[in-house]
Amino acid sequence: MASKPPTDFDATADALYVLAPTAFTAARNERADEVKKSDPQLAKAIRALHRPTVAAWAANLLAHRHHDLVRQLMDLGQALREAQEHLAGEQLRGLADQRRLLIRALTEQARRDAAAAGHPLASDAVADLDRTLSAALADPDAARALAEGRLTAALEPPLWPGAAPSRTEAGQPNLSTDVGASPDTGTPPARRRPAAERRSHRASATDAPPGDRQDAAAQARAEREWERKRDKARIAVTAAETAEREAADRAAEAERELRSARASRQRAQDEADRAEAALVQARERDDRARDALARADALVRDTETASDSARGRVARAREAARETAERHRRLEND
Repeated sequence: MASKPPTDFDATADALYVLAPTAFTAARNERADEVKKSDPQLAKAIRALHRPTVAAWAANLLAHRHHDLVRQLMDLGQALREAQEHLAGEQLRGLADQRRLLIRALTEQARRDAAAAGHPLASDAVADLDRTLSAALADPDAARALAEGRLTAALEPPLWPGAAPSRTEAGQPNLSTDVGASPDTGTPPARRRPAAERRSHRASATDAPPGDRQDAAAQARAEREWERKRDKARIAVTAAETAEREAADRAAEAERELRSARASRQRAQDEADRAEAALVQARERDDRARDALARADALVRDTETASDSARGRVARAREAARETAERHRRLEND
């Protein structure tokens, strides 16, 4: 941590949650120990902070270092929810395209940040980050949790747009209840009557006793709630189709990356094969050179032996010639 660590909880938490998960626990405990004597309550609060997962850490980096992108995500989420509320299909399709591009941009930025920090994101961490960003788009509470930059685990998007998120132990939005369920019983309300029948029913309800009118009003509210949930279910279908297209895009991109990786592996294998063949050839050339050197050495030794023998014969011949000349001189003198 810095030489002058922050003295308040918020600043300390912000400083900790941009650290890589592998460094988090030691830094947290060190900071808690530093303030334990002067502020035991602060030390206790710091030590209670949970280490983030890799995906949560990557999301926290986005929140702390790229406020503009996170703000775009929050604004886009608000626009998507408004379009869903008003059943603006054409607008939803346009926003869905923006959603895909923005999540891709955020994911790529997080991958670059994590790699620069020495902790590249694995595929499962990227998938968790993608779900976290999708959750922030779908639910304002999740968006605020992301923007705070203190996530400890990935966020899970709701089952469908507009669903009330539940909370995990970490206090983060998760999943919700079934589409079309009654708030009290979890079952659909009574079958929806035709519009004319409903109008007739409402008209006659004004002439009914107070108890009957209350029952009619309750039934009307139940019908409206059922219609509202039906509309949200239709929106959910649109969102699911969009998610399916995005998943197909990601699958196609993964397939392209897989093909590229396989091609790279094949090229590396080919290069290794060529290097192995070159090594074998080099060894064969070395063996031939060693054999030639050995033959040359043997030839030199044979030549030296022959030379020594020739020099001996020359010396003996000279000696014989000298002796012959000496005998010839003695004969002439006699």
